[in-house]
Amino acid sequence: MIGDEGPGQNKDGRGLSDAEPDAAVLPYRLRWRPRGEKPGAHPARAEGGEGSFRGLLPLMARPDPRRIDLRATLRDPFDAVHVRSFAPRRAITVAALVDLSGSMGFDEALPGHGPPEVARFAATLAASAAAGGDAFTLLAADDAPREDIRIAPTHRRGIAQEVLSRLAHAPASRRSARGLLAAAEDLPRRRCLVFLVSDFLIPAADLADLLDALWRHDVVPVVVRDSRTEGHVPAYGLMEAQDAETGARRLVVMRPSLRARWRAQAHARLEALDAAFTARGRHAFHLVDRFDPDALHDFLARR
Repeated sequence: MIGDEGPGQNKDGRGLSDAEPDAAVLPYRLRWRPRGEKPGAHPARAEGGEGSFRGLLPLMARPDPRRIDLRATLRDPFDAVHVRSFAPRRAITVAALVDLSGSMGFDEALPGHGPPEVARFAATLAASAAAGGDAFTLLAADDAPREDIRIAPTHRRGIAQEVLSRLAHAPASRRSARGLLAAAEDLPRRRCLVFLVSDFLIPAADLADLLDALWRHDVVPVVVRDSRTEGHVPAYGLMEAQDAETGARRLVVMRPSLRARWRAQAHARLEALDAAFTARGRHAFHLVDRFDPDALHDFLARR
């Protein structure tokens, strides 16, 4: 969780809505202790004179008489001298690595799909990072890294609105997401919390290469899904189907057997995807149709 502040407040006790007025702010907890020098909200790996109380140590292990705990020392039957140990709090970098290949822009004309929902998601990450004193960086790619979308690590105010603006209308027309691998090289060398946002309609070998390239970071896969592409359509009728990558359209006579095969294939693909993430110790957040901040909040609380 970001710091020890109460709901709706940041470290300075200022209303979070004042810090980032148009984006939700969600707490997140790290499963690791960051390094670094910049003060922040996360318990760090190093020891220091401030931060969260970690425990007591013998004076010989940490020869710092300024931190002698008199009460613990007087109670020790072996007359050992104890000193207090603290875990300093440090800031990290939160990153959104976004796939902007053609399938991510599928049927943008319909509300609730494609880049606008991804933009809301990324803006929420940016607002949450800013509220917790963390840096935020935005990276995106299709065939190649998208320099027009990229935002270098920053702590500046208003970053959520900038992220929203850059992604909401970002064209997604190229056929592959191979540029994600090159974009990942622009992440900071120090360990980051990386949200990998994609529909993951990419070859398994490319996905494995990408996850391998992110080995040093804490990666959260975000699977962007459209329920219509998974067979949530009427059992009967004439419908127009569109290739997610190429945009090619064709008429399809929908019937129960076809819908059942459609759903089975979609289910198998999702199972394979989750298995690939689980094999690397990752658990994915599924963004289905619309971004739901409450669902993300629950996911972050359980991870």
